[in-house]
Amino acid sequence: MKKLIIIGAGGFGREVLQYALDIKEAGAADWEIAGFLDDNIKALDGYSCEYGIVGTVVEHKITGEHVYICAIGDPKTKLGICRRFLNEDAEFINVVHPKAYVARNCKMGFGVVLCPNSSVTTNVAIGSFVAIDVNSICSHDVKIGDGCTISHFCDLTGFSVLGEGVFLGSHAVVCPSVKVGDYAKLGAGAVAIRDVGAHATVVGVPAKKIHSAQAEAGVSEGQKCR
Repeated sequence: MKKLIIIGAGGFGREVLQYALDIKEAGAADWEIAGFLDDNIKALDGYSCEYGIVGTVVEHKITGEHVYICAIGDPKTKLGICRRFLNEDAEFINVVHPKAYVARNCKMGFGVVLCPNSSVTTNVAIGSFVAIDVNSICSHDVKIGDGCTISHFCDLTGFSVLGEGVFLGSHAVVCPSVKVGDYAKLGAGAVAIRDVGAHATVVGVPAKKIHSAQAEAGVSEGQKCR
């Protein structure tokens, strides 16, 4: 049986560990848990955690005995690591919590995390290395590009589209048929009622683009996956 390694031992990594344990308890896992990879070897200091850090990301050697899931919230960092691992023949699995809802006719890539009470309804297409956090909803005909991070309580409404590497802060809403460009960021509580350009950072209701000096504060407040 292969051993699961979680890439990233931050807050989201510890949550993903719990989801993996729930999957095992439900009898739906064909792997054992090995532990975490993190370049900060002290990332778990001070936390109660039954699995430790087994190595660093930069020094890890890919072998056929492991499968992987990435628990890093920042899309650019996540995709950089995952694509490097893929080039070295790493095998990524999906971590779909038993309490997540996924319709039968949805399409999903690999390296996907679906957290408890997330919902993926009919004819949704999800790319690889996507994280959909607790209580977020992807409605009918939504398309989500590789590497997106969707924080908790987000609402992707019908026919909306996320490009590659999009980040949604908690409680963000993408209205019907709205398209969000590659590596754009929606701050916590933002409501996108019109298309959002690539690499833009938008906040507010309705969502408006902000300048780079304001961008980090606008998005990081309420940021969930990390």
